Amino acid sequence: MEKAQAREEIARRLARLTPAQRREASERIRRFVAELPELRRAKTVLMFLSIADEVDTFPIISDALAAGKAIAVPKVDRRRKTMNAVALRDLASDLVPGVFGILEPRGSEVVAPGEIDFVLVPARGYDREGNRIGRGGGYYDRYMSHPDFHATRCGIAFSAQVLDAVPHAAHDLPVEVLVTEHGAVKWRRDW
Repeated sequence: MEKAQAREEIARRLARLTPAQRREASERIRRFVAELPELRRAKTVLMFLSIADEVDTFPIISDALAAGKAIAVPKVDRRRKTMNAVALRDLASDLVPGVFGILEPRGSEVVAPGEIDFVLVPARGYDREGNRIGRGGGYYDRYMSHPDFHATRCGIAFSAQVLDAVPHAAHDLPVEVLVTEHGAVKWRRDW
């Protein structure tokens, strides 16, 4: 299966989910993520700001802020094809529309890759080994390849986004934890 075919299959599966199913699954995922020891231990967390067809990350971010975690979210430089992790302190007032129409932090306080302990990694889909297929930009793979980056990589997805296998290359970094509405799966990574 090619990446384009995998993305199409995942899009078909997501289209079958009702808004109520998405809300219920997002809430279950929120609870499972909150229970992860890797997140509980983390002081600084990089989280993505979800878009319409993704697991709702806003309650997860709100929980982490309430727990006293330092939160960073991506800010994309489309021209350079890079992203930075930028500090976020308030979900209600610190966000503005950014590249690709995705909300980004209003500020510019960059959090160094080496300071991040835990990252929620977005993806179009995952497989049963933690490999991921993104939307094609490669922003997270480039960011997580930074030599100082050692955070636990956690994916979140609706179970409809999990295929038996997804096409991936050596530069496509897998996650160590994947959380769906059915629970968390962890892999030991020796890289």
